[in-house]
Amino acid sequence: MQDFYQVLGVARDASAQIIRFAFEGKLKAVADPAYAVSPAKRREEERLLREAYVTLSVAAKRGPYDEKLADWESGDGGEESPGIAWRMVATVAAVVALAAGGYWAVERSHEKERVRLEAEQAAIAAESARRAAELAEARREELQERREETAALTRERRERMRIERERADYDRARHYEASRVRQAEAARASQERRSALEERREAERERREQEAERRSALVEVERQKEYLRRQELEEERLRAARHAQAQREARESEYRKYLEEQQRRLRNR
Repeated sequence: MQDFYQVLGVARDASAQIIRFAFEGKLKAVADPAYAVSPAKRREEERLLREAYVTLSVAAKRGPYDEKLADWESGDGGEESPGIAWRMVATVAAVVALAAGGYWAVERSHEKERVRLEAEQAAIAAESARRAAELAEARREELQERREETAALTRERRERMRIERERADYDRARHYEASRVRQAEAARASQERRSALEERREAERERREQEAERRSALVEVERQKEYLRRQELEEERLRAARHAQAQREARESEYRKYLEEQQRRLRNR
């Protein structure tokens, strides 16, 4: 009977999760190209791993299998178990002894042949017992190796998970820092745009004020020019009026002198 716990390299009380981890680890190891076995051997091991996983991962199958395995190990099962190897040897030896005694009583002439057969059967039984013991020891060593492999895989898986968590934390921190830098750059760019807009508005306001001042200055200059022109016209008018007044006064003076001259002549006559 095949011990599926030894196949997966897990303890008898292993949980379904540990069984799944062990199955996945073993299946990856068998599927690894570096695992130097023949394709037929690889398929057989994969089939055995899948059968063990299906049996042990389903509670309805695991219970009857555990009972059958316990019966097999205690010697009550229908298949040969390593626990009864030496009892089989003792039974065979007893049967051989009884058979030898009967044959000795019935056929003394075949005593040497029976002794030779008994020795061969005893040697066969001893060899079977030795092979059973070696197989049990090999299974124990294989179980220990599988347990060590499972522990190594568990440590490797935990280390990989730790590294992945650290990498994820680093990525989150890096993304957060990059996001913070982008936000700061966006805020700075927005502030620069607002500052540039304010500067343009201030420049436009100053330009408009300067334009208004220039227009006001031009209006004032034009007003001053118009005032000066009017002053000049007024002065010109006043000069013309004074000139006309002077001419009138000169004519009146000449006329008075003429009248006076005429009156003087009349008096002299």
